[in-house]
Amino acid sequence: MTKSTPQSDWRLAHGVTFILLMACALAFPMLRRWPWVWLAPFIAYFLLIVCVPCLRRSMGWLRAGKLSSASVIVTIGVMALTVLALVLFHTMVRPEVRGYRAAIPFDALGGVIIAGVIFTIVNATLEELVFRGVLFDALESQWGTWVTLIATALLFGLGHLRGYPSGIVGACLAALFGFAVGVLRLWTGGLALPIVAHMAADATIYCILVHGGPA
Repeated sequence: MTKSTPQSDWRLAHGVTFILLMACALAFPMLRRWPWVWLAPFIAYFLLIVCVPCLRRSMGWLRAGKLSSASVIVTIGVMALTVLALVLFHTMVRPEVRGYRAAIPFDALGGVIIAGVIFTIVNATLEELVFRGVLFDALESQWGTWVTLIATALLFGLGHLRGYPSGIVGACLAALFGFAVGVLRLWTGGLALPIVAHMAADATIYCILVHGGPA
């Protein structure tokens, strides 16, 4: 555990605040559906940041990061391996996907194609803001780099137990992916490349779900 300072304590407060806001959101059934399960807590969180000066001054996690040719190449590699793993899983296991498809509001989002673009961008961005953003920074302020990297990867895996792919296998795959994008977050110091890599995963998942039957 790293030495506590007022700045690190406020960074931790960001994570605690967001978790409490998310717990409040989950208390309302209408907010348990995508994207409100992520969006509602973030709206409240950013409103609090605007209103509370100490939270506003201690918010340092929302940044794109520094890109390099090496980090971009590694990101492309992560994207390729992620797409390959998802396609191989679906081809070999052939899980039922109708339940997942039913959760996507195709009509409300303007049809299959527009819904896919919105889902890919919004879901990837919101999840990275949570796991490699506010929670990553809060944990790193208290427990350092490696504990944070492993903890956020495990949390990401647990958060996808009921996602696609689901179950233990899905959680393990998600945790590995979470570790990979966590490394990108540490390497670049920001969220741009983790979000891009996550978009590749979500776009692949969306295509798999749509391919499972007519929308």
